[in-house]
Amino acid sequence: MRVSNQQLAPQFTVTDVFGETIALSQFKGKKVHLIFYRFAACPFCNLRFHEINQLADTYKQHNTVVLSVYESSAANIRTMMADGSFYTYVIPNPDSTLYKLFNLDRSMLGLLQFLLFNGGLSRAMKGRKLFKNRVSGDGHSDRLEAEFLIDENGRVVQAHYGKIQGDYLPKSEILAFMDAKPAV
Repeated sequence: MRVSNQQLAPQFTVTDVFGETIALSQFKGKKVHLIFYRFAACPFCNLRFHEINQLADTYKQHNTVVLSVYESSAANIRTMMADGSFYTYVIPNPDSTLYKLFNLDRSMLGLLQFLLFNGGLSRAMKGRKLFKNRVSGDGHSDRLEAEFLIDENGRVVQAHYGKIQGDYLPKSEILAFMDAKPAV
C-alpha cells in the first residue's frame, strides 16, 4: 500500500553516501523532506537536486532535514555530487528496498509523456549541464519519483507520488510545510 497523508512514516535505518548510519527516527523533533529520485545520472533528478539545494538556508532556518534517496551506488552518487556542497543526507538504495517500503511505481509511459509533452527534454538539457563529472546510469529509467513531507512527530503531512517522471512537489507547498506551526 502507498503511504498516505496523516499516517506515521515507515521507519528505516540505512547507510548514507559517506557510510554514516541514518535512521528516520533520529530526526524526531525536526521536519523532514524525503525525496525519492531515480538514479544519479538522471538529468531531471540532477536539476531538481540543485533546485532543492537552493533552498538550503530556508531548510536550516525552519529546522527541516532533507533526505535524498537514489537507486544508485554510493560511489556513483559521490561522482554525481562532485565537489559540491549540498544540504541533504544522500542515501544510496541500489537494491530499491526503500522504494518498495514506500511503494513507488515505475512507468515507461510516464517517462515518454514527460519527455515528449511535459518539457522533459529541456529539463534534461538543463540538468545535464549541472553535472561536473560523467555519471553512470545505474537505476531504473522508468522509476517514478516521490516526495514526502514529514512533521516533527514522524507523521506524513503530504505524500506526493509522481504521475510522470519529473512530477515533483511545487516549491510553494514545500515552503508552506516549513512555515507551518509544529504539530502538537
